Amino acid sequence: MEVDGVSLTMGGAAVSAIAGIAGAWIKARYGKTEVTPTPLPVAEQDKFITRGECKRLMCAHDTAISELRSDIKTGNINILHKLEAMDRKSEERAVAAHGRIEPLVKEIAKNIGQVELIKETFIKSVVGGEKA
Repeated sequence: MEVDGVSLTMGGAAVSAIAGIAGAWIKARYGKTEVTPTPLPVAEQDKFITRGECKRLMCAHDTAISELRSDIKTGNINILHKLEAMDRKSEERAVAAHGRIEPLVKEIAKNIGQVELIKETFIKSVVGGEKA
């Protein structure tokens, strides 16, 4: 009995597969194929462009691009000038900071030298006092 049920199930699956293929073939052969959404809107145009008009538009386009390029170059030059000014200001600040720090470093070095002298004198006096 189980064997009959299995074969019935397999037969039903085969019929379903064949029916699905047949349905797809009929739909493809006789059905209307529709693409959604419309990939490209199509509208009727008034007239075609002439060669002269095309050349005129190309020249206007090239002129606009040349103007943009010169504006960009001018902008780049302005940016470079601003960067150079900022660099000069930074250098001036660094020089000013070094000017304030160097006297402090000299004073610290001088004080370190004095502390070393005091330390040596103290050590000599302690060591010399022990020997005596």
